[in-house]
Order: sequence, then structure tokens, then C-alpha cells
Amino acid sequence: MIEEEERACDYFNELKLTLQMFCLFPWTDLFQMHAEDFIQEKLSEAASIMATPGIEEDPIHLHGLRRLVASAIQEVELVQQPGYAATCAKEDGAIVWDGRGYAIKNSSATSLLNTCSELI
Repeated sequence: MIEEEERACDYFNELKLTLQMFCLFPWTDLFQMHAEDFIQEKLSEAASIMATPGIEEDPIHLHGLRRLVASAIQEVELVQQPGYAATCAKEDGAIVWDGRGYAIKNSSATSLLNTCSELI
């Protein structure tokens, strides 16, 4: 599942870069549409697993799908935040991708996020 989480992280990073470079109108709307498609794909996969009883790995796979959906939702929330706050947090290493989306790395990062939020 770690490989799938890494692919999802790479997918969202590449999608953000591509949309920012080539979209003439707000890219965040297109990003949200792609993220919603990703979420629906993972929810469909979870529904098919739940409809097929009997495999022992189902709970593990379902948990991984839950994490991917949560990550996609968090990606959408990050792009909807004011650009400076999200960029400030990422560039200073305050938040890192941990397989379930972004997580605050340490306590000093919390004060950095608060400082960035106050600047906006």
C-alpha cells in the first residue's frame, strides 16, 4: 500500500504543477475535479471489495483506501487555502506527506503555521 500512497502523492504533485503551468483560469477548480474523480475511483474500489466477502486482506486494503481518500480530501483543502500559507508551510518543512496526507512534522512547525496564517 505504501507504493500506492507514493504514487498518489506524486500524482497530486504533478497534477498541481501541470495545472498551474497550463491553465488560464483558476486551476484549483480543475484540481478539485481530478481529486473528486480519484476519490470516486477509490470509493468504487472499496465498494467492490465490500461486495465480495471472504478475503482476509480486505480490512487492510480497505484501510489503505480510506487513507488515500483522506489524503485526496486534504490535497483539495490545501489548494483552497491562501497560496502563501500552504507554500510557506511546505517550503519550510512544516508539513510533510506521511501516506495519509500532510502531517505537521514537529512542535516548532506549529508556530510557523500560525505565523504564516497571521501574515495572510
